[in-house]
Order: sequence, then structure tokens, then C-alpha cells
Amino acid sequence: MAQNAMWQRKQMLGLPQTAWGGGILAGIAVGGLYGLSPATVWFLLALPALFVWAGHGLGPRERRWIFGVLGAAVLLRLLVIAGLFLLGDHVNEAFAVLFGDERAIEERSLWTLNLALRRLLAPFAYELIYSAYGKSSIYSVFGWWQYWVGPAPYGIRLVNMLMWLTAAVALHRTARRAFGQLPALAGLVALLFMPTLFVWSLSVLKEPVYFLLTTCTIVGAMTFARGASLPARLLGAVAACAAVGAMMSLRSIGPFVSAGGLLAAAVLWTSTRRAWIGAIVLVIAVAGCTWAVRSGTVRTRVMPQLRLAAVVHIGHVRTPGYAYQLLDRRFYSDFWGDPFQGAKGMSHAEMARFVVRAAASVLTVPLPWEAASLASLVLLPQQVAWYILALLAAAGIAAGGRRDPLFTWLLVGTIGLGAAVVSLFNGNVGTLVRMRDSIVPLVVWLSAIGACAVLEWTARCFSRGPQHAHSR
Repeated sequence: MAQNAMWQRKQMLGLPQTAWGGGILAGIAVGGLYGLSPATVWFLLALPALFVWAGHGLGPRERRWIFGVLGAAVLLRLLVIAGLFLLGDHVNEAFAVLFGDERAIEERSLWTLNLALRRLLAPFAYELIYSAYGKSSIYSVFGWWQYWVGPAPYGIRLVNMLMWLTAAVALHRTARRAFGQLPALAGLVALLFMPTLFVWSLSVLKEPVYFLLTTCTIVGAMTFARGASLPARLLGAVAACAAVGAMMSLRSIGPFVSAGGLLAAAVLWTSTRRAWIGAIVLVIAVAGCTWAVRSGTVRTRVMPQLRLAAVVHIGHVRTPGYAYQLLDRRFYSDFWGDPFQGAKGMSHAEMARFVVRAAASVLTVPLPWEAASLASLVLLPQQVAWYILALLAAAGIAAGGRRDPLFTWLLVGTIGLGAAVVSLFNGNVGTLVRMRDSIVPLVVWLSAIGACAVLEWTARCFSRGPQHAHSR
């Protein structure tokens, strides 16, 4: 009896006093952490849900692999963010940045926040907030986020990291159903640990938001096509349309790439279902291209866009940094006055050469033997990795087309239009690498299944060799 009474005194509302003490200490710790960094608390609360979703429906062994990869990815990124915070020069700078563009985004988002709070700003801040140059909804998104949690220049990195990880998990689950366990795991590892993708994923840039919206478009289209129920299909269609609409205010070219990728995927998927359908589509495409080349109306619409691309390219070439040339040499010496004057005299042959060189540049630039600085040497391993990914992706299109044509063509359509935009409107190696990395997160899945197909073919060849030799 005495022991029971003592045990009851040690309990409160059915819980031991030790549990209450631990809960109180945990609450104090969480409250203190929330006071220091609300963004960190929200990130830590969202992280378990992400892991549960990533492991849902997987076997124990595969779940351990996924949790290990995600855990390592989160830990490494948190260490980098902590290093930026601890090693940053906070005496001369309000926050540390990895790139100059990060500072512009962080400052512009804080100015947007202060404007919403009706605080006075410097005249140049008003000018930059309403400037058309670099206009994007990303400033409002980050501004409103900081409206609720307070100024959080490092917390924005956590938000971007969470968006990147969410998109990675969504694509992994989609690729797993389409291509299988091993290609999906390989693609996830490449997506989370490739050097430049690793940096973009924790940066204060548009890349994580753009990647998330692109993923929503592709996964939404897959759900619309193969959802288990009508509500699921409708939800997939709404998600894809909403993602395309959100891109309009994020990047002007984003809706063209995403919506055009869906349209291209639909055409490619339809064309490859039956041989006679493919033949009809091929004839229509050839006839349409022939008519477009001869049509004056089409030329008057396309030529100005190509001239604009040439003007933007020359502008990139003339900016500081490691540049590369796509136009004939005369354009780089004559282009000094009005930006459009140099491109007005472009002939059709010169435009054709420009388009062909641009298409090749997105695959080859920067060439390893043209490294002219320490920065370009640092990019050399990344460029070699890109060459390998591109070669494996070519094999992956064939292998993926046999496994899941719909998902494969969705990837190919979005990659193709994204590569076209990146190739035409660039002339600086650093900008090209950053813009090309907007399609690399999709390329890795084709590369992963391509690598698996190559390994399977190689193993099959080696296994047949001894048998053939023994039979002889």
C-alpha cells in the first residue's frame, strides 16, 4: 500500500514526474531555440514528416538506404550553413553569402518586408523594389516568410533546402515507380550530392523554388495520367497548372519550358505508341518545318527572337568572367552602339550557325582543354561529371522508353526546351553552368537508368563470353 501511494504521488495526470520534467525541459529548449531562430524550429518540425513520406511503402532495407542518404544530405548542408554563420564577417556584413546574387535577393526581400510594414526606406531601395530588371516573385515569398518568423537571412537557406529535398523525394518516389529501385536510388544520390547542385540547394537563389515547381509540373502530370481515382487525377492536374502559373512570376521563361515540356511529352508519347502514328507525326513535322522555313510570317516572328538571343549572348560575352563565343567573329568587333544594331544585319546562314553552335555549347562548354583560370580548373571535375551524365542519359532515353515511356518523355520534353533556352541566351561560362543546372536535376534520372542499363548489358556480355568459349 505504501509503495502504491508513493507511486501515485510520483505521477501527475497518469504520467511519471520524470516524464513531466523531461517535457518541461524540452519545452524550454524549444522555446529558447524558437526565440533565437524560428526558421530552424519550423525546419526541424517539417523534417520528420519528409522522412516519413520518403520511406512510406518501402521495405526495411531500402528505407534504411533512403534515410541514410537523406540524413547525410541534411547533415552536410546544415554544417555548411553553420560554417557560414560562424565564419562570416558580421562586423562588416549583416550576413554571409556564397554569391553576390544572394546578397541582392536577401536585401530586396528585406526591403519588401519593410515596405509591407510601412517602414521608411532609402530612395534607391524603392527604385530597386519596383525595378523591372530581375523582377521576380521570390522577393515577395522570402519577404512574407520573414514577416511571420522575423528577419532570417540564414533561415531562408533552410527554407530553400527543404524545398529542394521535398522535390528530390517527390521525383525519387515517381522514378521508383517508373524505373525501379536501383535507378531511383542512384538518381537521388546524384541529385543530392553533385557539387553544384549541392550548393544551389542551400543557396538563397531561385534554383530550389524553380526545381520544386518543375517537379510539381512533372509529378502532377504523372498523377493526372495514372492517378488511382478521379480526385487524385484532378489534384494532379491542378498541381501541374498551379506550378506552371507560379513560374510566370518567378522566371519569365519558366512557363514556356514547363508547359512546352508537357506538350512535347504528349506528342512524343503519342508518336511512340504505334509505328504508324510515329510515321504520321514525322511527316507532319517535316511538312510543318518546311512550311515554317518558307513562310514569311513565321520568319518575321522567329528572326527577331533569334536576334534578341544574339544580343543577350553578346552582352554576356562582354561582361567580366570566362566568356565563350557562338556568333561569327565580326559581331564581337562591330557591336558597340545600339544593342540591336549589330544583330540586325544577321543573315539566315549566320543565324543557323548561331543556333547550331548554341546547341553544341550546352553540352560541351566549358571544354576541359580551354581552362584559362583557377576557377575554370575547379569546374573541371564537374564538367567531366556532366559529360558522363549526358552520355548515360542518351542510353537512359532508350532504357526508360521501354520501362515507362510517359515519365521518360516528360523528362525529355522539359530537358529539351530548357536546354534550348539555356543555350541561346548565354555567353558566360559561370552563367551557363548555373542555368544548365536547372535541367541537370531531371537529367540525373535518365542517367541513372542509363547507367543501370549499361551495367546490365556489360554483365550480360561477360556472362556469355565464357559460355561461348566453352562451347567452342
